Amino acid sequence: MKARNSGLLAVAVALIVASVLIGSRREGTEFAGTDGQAMKTIATLNPDYQPWFGFIWVPSPEIASGLFALQAALGAGVLGYYLGFKRGQRQGRQSRSDAGD
Repeated sequence: MKARNSGLLAVAVALIVASVLIGSRREGTEFAGTDGQAMKTIATLNPDYQPWFGFIWVPSPEIASGLFALQAALGAGVLGYYLGFKRGQRQGRQSRSDAGD
């Protein structure tokens, strides 16, 4: 089990390092989001394109960053709760089966 966890950690670190290295080779795309890239692509393919509607509210960069961090924290909390819940269920089943032996 420990070797598998170490392997998964090594894969995760390798993916992070690779994505940073690949992203750092492009000029002007530091942490660029897909929304901006999509808008540039659409403007390149069809310069006369007009969006159907505009933004209702454009938050400042600080607020947008905070909202993104809040979204990430909530997602991590839900995922952590689910994984902990499933682990507790598995341990409960194991202890019941051990007690029945």
